[in-house]
Amino acid sequence: MSINDIELQKKREADAVQDGIERYFQSRRYQPASGSKPVRHVMGDALESFADAILAEQIALKQPQRQRPPKYAADLVSVDARKLALIALGTVFNAIGISQFKDGLPPGLTTLRSDIGQRCRLERIFDCLLGREVDVAYELHPRNRSRNAGKRAAELARKHADDDDWAKNFRAFHLGEKLIALAVAHARFNGQPIFELIDVRETDAQGTKTTQRITLTAAAEEWIAAHQPDVAALSTPVYQPMIVAPRPWTSLSGGGYLLTPLNLLKRQPTRRAQQLLAEAHLAVVFSAVDALQNTPFRINEYICRMMRRAWDGGYLFFGFKSHDLARLPLPLPDDADPQQIADRKRERAEAAELNQRIKGLKKVTPSRLCFAEGHIDRAQIYFPYQLDHRGRAYPVPQLVNPQSDDVGRSLLVFAEGKPLGERGAYWLAIHLANCYLKGKKVSNAERRAWVEQNEEEIIRFARNPIREHRFWKEADNPWLFLAACHEWEGYKEKGPGFISHLPVSMDGSCNGYQHLSALGRDPIGGRATNLMPGNEPEDIYQRVIDLADRRIEQDAKYPGPDQDAARQLRGRMTRDDAKGATMTTPYGVTRGRICKMLMEGELIKSCKDPKKCARYLAKVLEECIPEVAVEAGKIMKWLRQLARIVAKANRGMEWTTTTGFCVVHETREAKKHRLATADRTFVIEQEDETQGIDARGMADGIVAHLVHSLDATHMMRTICRLLAEGIRHFAMVHDSYAVHACDVDLLHRVIREEFVAIYSQPVLQNFLKELRKAHPDLNFPDPPRAGNLDIRQVLASPYFFA
Repeated sequence: MSINDIELQKKREADAVQDGIERYFQSRRYQPASGSKPVRHVMGDALESFADAILAEQIALKQPQRQRPPKYAADLVSVDARKLALIALGTVFNAIGISQFKDGLPPGLTTLRSDIGQRCRLERIFDCLLGREVDVAYELHPRNRSRNAGKRAAELARKHADDDDWAKNFRAFHLGEKLIALAVAHARFNGQPIFELIDVRETDAQGTKTTQRITLTAAAEEWIAAHQPDVAALSTPVYQPMIVAPRPWTSLSGGGYLLTPLNLLKRQPTRRAQQLLAEAHLAVVFSAVDALQNTPFRINEYICRMMRRAWDGGYLFFGFKSHDLARLPLPLPDDADPQQIADRKRERAEAAELNQRIKGLKKVTPSRLCFAEGHIDRAQIYFPYQLDHRGRAYPVPQLVNPQSDDVGRSLLVFAEGKPLGERGAYWLAIHLANCYLKGKKVSNAERRAWVEQNEEEIIRFARNPIREHRFWKEADNPWLFLAACHEWEGYKEKGPGFISHLPVSMDGSCNGYQHLSALGRDPIGGRATNLMPGNEPEDIYQRVIDLADRRIEQDAKYPGPDQDAARQLRGRMTRDDAKGATMTTPYGVTRGRICKMLMEGELIKSCKDPKKCARYLAKVLEECIPEVAVEAGKIMKWLRQLARIVAKANRGMEWTTTTGFCVVHETREAKKHRLATADRTFVIEQEDETQGIDARGMADGIVAHLVHSLDATHMMRTICRLLAEGIRHFAMVHDSYAVHACDVDLLHRVIREEFVAIYSQPVLQNFLKELRKAHPDLNFPDPPRAGNLDIRQVLASPYFFA
């Protein structure tokens, strides 16, 4: 990389907010047909009115006063008012779009307040690095005219810069709360407010509660709908991809961005975890994370161009049957039939959630396209990575990254291409079929045959995709499928010498159960999850359905409390109805959560009594799944037993993976903090190491945390082996590994060899040995007796990852 690129990257990080301000105030060179103000001017007005309110608050804080300064005082005056306004506007808008798109709900305020405050603090750090910082002590000196005014101002400024004081006194929360309050009151365009606070009733395992959320006003939503191409200018994600290779990780901090402070762990680790990780040998971990973030990507220009045409043309290629908001059904009168009232409430709730998600789509998609078009001329971009407390790796930038959804991932290809070759062409065909047939378990021969049979249509689709075509409705991942179609077109034109840039992925087969079946040497679960060789891929979801169907058929025949529900469900289940519950059971999913997932599916929605049917089917699935993976069920039960024993002694659990990463499983009861701000008093919950251990949380979380630490171990070991074999390009999503098509044969061999190497060791016994060493005074039962699965069969299993 050149010195100019490094300096440009530093400037991009340090001046992101300043550049955003300039964009807001730049005039657009066109006048909308409506004759209203150009878009940039409208939002410039919004920013200016908000910034003026912040400036007025800053001036007031500097005036002589007798009362103690509010807790946000030093932080609010430490950054320029326009920068604070842009940070708050962008962070709120970004959060609204993502939350609506993913969850169908506006974002909650607790996390949002902290995010805004932390982003403002980051800007303060940049100002200090560049020597342009505000002198906080000088600014606050006039506040008190006593002889101790200077000393008090200096002390306040010192605390303002202190990391411990920032965390202990919830400075980010107080600053974020103040800026949100000012945004709701003063951020306006055309004289109308942009944001409003709403109360939302939510039901979870603990019951029903009301939470406050922030959303756009009806006027703001209307304006956005009329100016979709410009919506992306409203959001300013905190973290962007880099244009140079990230800093390598050599410790728990200091890697990733050149100037932006970043820790290796996404969340602040507990003291115990920090101590263990500081003493651990993490060479394998650092090497794997560096390999991920040193992989250069570029924007897939073809997909970006097609996506822009599809979005601007209003085509329904983005996951929704309509982009228009649905009209909510009218509520029924109080004297109507109770069941009809309940059904109507459910219909209204579903329509409202869908509308929110469509609103989110209309914010997220323009932002993605704006990002892609802004980087389309970059020869390469990089994604810094962090780890969670289990060792799982995640890219830091949002929306478009190698772990994004179908739309986000399709916009990226490897910056460096490789000749496809005959074997690469074979794996490209398998990948192409996978993107289309993902929900159908068929052999590689059938996948390859499908491509041959549909080749002419695939190429025609690649040449002219922006039209109504069956592929858009039938493909499991339509945009990734289109990217593969385009790559296949290039191969057919240029032959095996075609230079391919496409990440070709191979996915684990219900990976959580693969790990649990390997732990228990379970031949039944191993067969169901393709740990054993076979001519056809096994489908664990279909096995669960077959068991559930027999159970439902029996319940439907005989009178009983479940007969009516069973008759409504008899013979109607598909593998998708069992997939969610089966996938999440290894991670400690509850029956209530399974019920909620089922309620979102078409099967339950079509029943006469959805709640009753969902409760019944959740119970059936919960009882049938362990019959498919017998040893896995025993291991999960044993792990929860261990967690309860440790929790009863008010302690946490810890273990070390074969990569050297130390995992601490320490779920504590949340500590409630009452925070008084200028406008109101809040009660927030926060993890606190002085609190007692949450026994239920420990038992519910142990299986997921152990399994996730094992799949992270498998991925890291695979990456390091591939590095040793000369591979330098990776696009990994926990249990889905992608490399160039020509490297898939090597990937297949290494994936299997590393999995066998991990489970050739007594993993459960080592886990228990470590637990007993840490807690010699506690009595732990031995693990369940292992089955007779020969783990070396994985080496010959073609569908282990496929």
